[in-house]
Parts: sequence; C-alpha cells; structure tokens
Amino acid sequence: MEKLRKEGAVLGIYLGLLVVVLTILPMYYYVSSKSFWTITAGSVITSFLLPLIVAIWFAFILRRKVGGYWSFRQAVTGIFMMLLVASVISTASGFIFEKFIEPDMREQYMRNMQNNTIEFMENAGVGAEQIDEQMAKLDEQIEAAANSTPLDTLKGFAVYIIVAFVLAMIFALISKRERPIFNRIENNEIG
Repeated sequence: MEKLRKEGAVLGIYLGLLVVVLTILPMYYYVSSKSFWTITAGSVITSFLLPLIVAIWFAFILRRKVGGYWSFRQAVTGIFMMLLVASVISTASGFIFEKFIEPDMREQYMRNMQNNTIEFMENAGVGAEQIDEQMAKLDEQIEAAANSTPLDTLKGFAVYIIVAFVLAMIFALISKRERPIFNRIENNEIG
C-alpha cells in the first residue's frame, strides 16, 4: 500500500501542476475574448474536462505502475491520494494566483463573461427583464468572488475532498482489475 500511495502522490503532483496550467493560462485569453461560447465552453474544457480525462488516464498508469492488478480498495487508495495531492496543489496555487499575482483577474474574467452574456442574450432575443435578472445573479457572483477569504477557500477545499473521494471510487470501479485466480494459486496467494 505504501508504494501505491507514493506513486499516487507523484502522479497527483503532475496532475495538480497540469490543472494549474490549464486553469491559469487560458484565463488570460478568456479575459479578452469576445465570444460567449469560447469563454463558457473553453473554461469547462480546460478547467474540468481535460483534467478529468487526464485523471482517468493517470489512474490506469498508476495501476500499471503497481503491477497491473489491484483490488477496489487499493484502487480507491491510490487514486484518492493522486486526487488529494492534485487538489492541494491546484487550490494553493489558485489562491496564491488570485490573491497575490493577479488579484483582479477573476473580476476581469467575470465582467467579460457578463458582457458577452448580455450580447449573447440580446442576439438571442431574450427580454430585458430576463437579462436584468441574469446580470443581477452575475453581479452577486462577482461580489462574492471579490470578498472571498482564505476560509472560503478552505471550505471549497473541504467540499472538493469529498468530491475527490467519490471520483476515486468511480475511477476505481472503472480501473479495478483483480489478479486472475490461477495466478493466485501458482503464487500461493490463496491460503
């Protein structure tokens, strides 16, 4: 189990760094983009979909590194370690980036999103009342983001730990691979 945790932590470092890059670098583009779809779909792809695909791929790499077979419990342990390390890196890096490196980046991104949403809704023929409602919601989100504290970051991290454990169980179900019975008998593993 120790090797599994260690290998999971190493892959978690790689995954965490990848998430940081896929979250921060595209943000510079999204801040100035004039396309509603680029901002909404692009951020979902770079911040969620690609890291999810890489995490699944890393789960299979992790299984191979520990011999190609693992039980559900071993899979959950290794994958959860990987996701936990990745989330610590991405959360800490995101907090440092938003508070110290580019403190206005999130607000700029959200203001650009708001402007593109207004334009998209107007082009779609949405009524002024619905647009005003949507803008009020976005204004609340911008205000909440501007007033976020380290405690808010810790609360989000705590929620992510639960999500990471659920994802680890799902990935474990996908990647679980028990050693065939005839190999156990030959290796005197059944007693």
